[in-house]
Amino acid sequence: MDTAQTTAVLPARAAWDKNGTVLVPDILERSRFEDIVAEANDRIGLATAHIHEHTAAHRDGSFATPVHCAFIPPGPVLEGLAYDKSLLAVLREATGVPRLIPRGGAVVLYEEGDFQGLHTDSVKSTVTVAIALTENLPPMGWAPHLHNAHPDQLGEVVTEHGIFPDGEGFTTLQHPYGDRSVRAFAGYAVPHWRPRQPARGMLATMSFMDL
Repeated sequence: MDTAQTTAVLPARAAWDKNGTVLVPDILERSRFEDIVAEANDRIGLATAHIHEHTAAHRDGSFATPVHCAFIPPGPVLEGLAYDKSLLAVLREATGVPRLIPRGGAVVLYEEGDFQGLHTDSVKSTVTVAIALTENLPPMGWAPHLHNAHPDQLGEVVTEHGIFPDGEGFTTLQHPYGDRSVRAFAGYAVPHWRPRQPARGMLATMSFMDL
């Protein structure tokens, strides 16, 4: 990487390392967003339940607590966005992570009462991109002060605060809906969760890994 490239990358990477998230504007055309929503609705019948009741650290360093939701496999429209070269270039620039590669996507389906307790994503999710596909999807819980926390520490957090923690240091992160932007966040590094949902909601997610 030459000096000019390094100069361009460093500020974005410093902000990414500090905040663990960035809102990327004007990257998702309205027509493409509408096509992803339509595709997700057409594929609801393919949803597979994702339910477990345990709290555990995984071998890749990720952490999980109880979850109750479903996953819809990506159709060609969402898959096309996940592997879109223009999106990848923008994400690399916005995060300052120049060697990101796409790992695919899915749609998370939440029925009323569904949830995901405090967790971190797979090690393959250096950057997770999320797009609300339904209006008024409640924000997810977000714990930036636990950036890169060891799973043992996260276990202590759950013991003290439960799987939907609140209080000092815990906050929320909103996902955009239909405004051409996408939310990128450090899914593997920063713990997050989604409390029990008041109504059906869908969230498109895509994972990008740093080589």
